[in-house]
Amino acid sequence: YKGNNYEATEENIRFARLCMHDCLLHGEAPFASHLLYTQEGVLDDKIPEERMLGIEAGFAWKKRSDATVVYINRGMSKGMYLGVRKTVEFRQPIEYRVLPGYEKVIQPMIVTLTGASGVGKSTLVRRVIELRPGTKLVTSLTTRPARMTDLSGEYECEMPRERFEKHAEDFLWVLPAHGNYYATPKKAVLEAFVFHRSFGPQCMILVPEAVSLLHIYLKQFENHERNIVSFYVLSPPEDELRRRLRARGDDEGMIQGRIDDCRQWDAEALKSDIPYVFLSNDEIGAGIENAIKQMCVFL
Repeated sequence: YKGNNYEATEENIRFARLCMHDCLLHGEAPFASHLLYTQEGVLDDKIPEERMLGIEAGFAWKKRSDATVVYINRGMSKGMYLGVRKTVEFRQPIEYRVLPGYEKVIQPMIVTLTGASGVGKSTLVRRVIELRPGTKLVTSLTTRPARMTDLSGEYECEMPRERFEKHAEDFLWVLPAHGNYYATPKKAVLEAFVFHRSFGPQCMILVPEAVSLLHIYLKQFENHERNIVSFYVLSPPEDELRRRLRARGDDEGMIQGRIDDCRQWDAEALKSDIPYVFLSNDEIGAGIENAIKQMCVFL
């Protein structure tokens, strides 16, 4: 709602009204608290205390809603991210949309995917690459051997430890995990900007710490918020997650540990400052396709 100047605010209001119109054409009964509560004589969005009153009142209505619909043409504000997180807490569906016939300002050069083990990150990236020819993975380096589950171009494996220790300045991060090192070269990220112009967004599967470091690094570039979209794949219900991990061949002891990790990862993601776009992949069969469809809205 709130723009950097009067003209931007007026355009945001016009855009919000167009989104309401689009919802009605979908057969929905939309409620946009900002449009209602910021009318003259109701609440002043420039007064922090009144702004918070409006947000809390909107959340009170949200509890009764069937879903949250997020139109991304003009990007996502802090308030929108806050609303999405509240929707996740309420365990309600989220749908991301692009308003037809209206310019889309988000043009990501880099797409990151984060989530606990077993939520389907590799499957999602593989399918996006299939659907968006030219999209590829930003290659990272690791000391560990290659695995059957590694995606093509995801890692250069069995790199000597000395490379990480003696040339740390060449990397955005060097992160230890389970006795191995993982690192992403600065050069690989900068090349992603070049590849984007000719091919499309470049993908990275990252842990939360790396996502945070990447956002900090990209802030030096113009339109940082438009250059990167960070998806977080929420963990499915415990029964479904247990089924997936068994199908993958994990033993029962490892499965329970991963389920506990999933709960912790999701809780920390909802509290973090990372501007996550949350995706759900909890439906058997249809979950992956729905998540892919939502990812492609941004691409």
